[in-house]
Amino acid sequence: MLSVTKQLEEIYVSQRVDDLDQLLSGKITLHKDSITLGADLQGIDNLKKYYQAFFKKYDYKHEVLCLAADGPSSVSFSFVADTAQPKDGVFTNLEEKETAPSRCLSIFMYTFNTDGKITDIKFLRQPSKDEMARKFVTSPDYSSIPKFVGPEFSDPKYWEPSAETTKRLHTAAASFHEIWKNGDASIADKILDKDVKDYNLMFGGEPKVGSDAFKSMINGVIKVWKPDQVKCSIAVTSDSNKAFIYWASHGEQTDTHQENHFYGLNLLVFNEKCVVTEILGFRQPLASERPQFLKADAKAAAK
Repeated sequence: MLSVTKQLEEIYVSQRVDDLDQLLSGKITLHKDSITLGADLQGIDNLKKYYQAFFKKYDYKHEVLCLAADGPSSVSFSFVADTAQPKDGVFTNLEEKETAPSRCLSIFMYTFNTDGKITDIKFLRQPSKDEMARKFVTSPDYSSIPKFVGPEFSDPKYWEPSAETTKRLHTAAASFHEIWKNGDASIADKILDKDVKDYNLMFGGEPKVGSDAFKSMINGVIKVWKPDQVKCSIAVTSDSNKAFIYWASHGEQTDTHQENHFYGLNLLVFNEKCVVTEILGFRQPLASERPQFLKADAKAAAK
């Protein structure tokens, strides 16, 4: 799975869309992120048209930051950075600063079928500057989010991969998911560094710093969010200090009585003691949040 994922990432670099036939199922689904993509795309032909349209509109550079795969659950993950700029004449109604190059972080999850081809893709990513201008009420502020590049991120000197450390990371990631699933903030004391930094990669802003701040946030969330279904997939990097988590949740936001079915993608970064020092997180917006962030939803709410 990791080999196929690497090949797929190379196709994004080369932009050879026809090579996707070798890696993707004919019945593949690219799931909507509900921000940059408003509806699921079904079938490899529609997926290829989607990518071709993107490559036609943008000058584009693709950078892989880390990968992981989990055999028992038949999934792989990638954490990537895409630098994109609209080509001349594509968005003529935008200001120059709104079409400047954008370095956008993303997390992808790929699900494999029994023949080794990818049958399902879920992703969440930061919007580009032109997407912010076209789609967002207020542009997210990513100025406090690191670029996550260099050997200190990709290959920390203190890390020595082993079966034992891989197991410890998987256990810690599962415990992290339990915090959200059951609302038990006390678990954080066992797996988070006291100075942990929690970055909201989707909505931006300053990171939450410290395990106490994280626990306070959890306690606030569980007061208004009561899930009745929670799903989870985890994969640990084989050669570094990271674990990916995909989660999907269904339930009711109790203060607004709105039903939500949404998902998120996280990357946990560990220190030499297998304790989480950084939380990198994406999630889809709640129904109550969409009019605050997205122009189309704000317009609909105003009617």
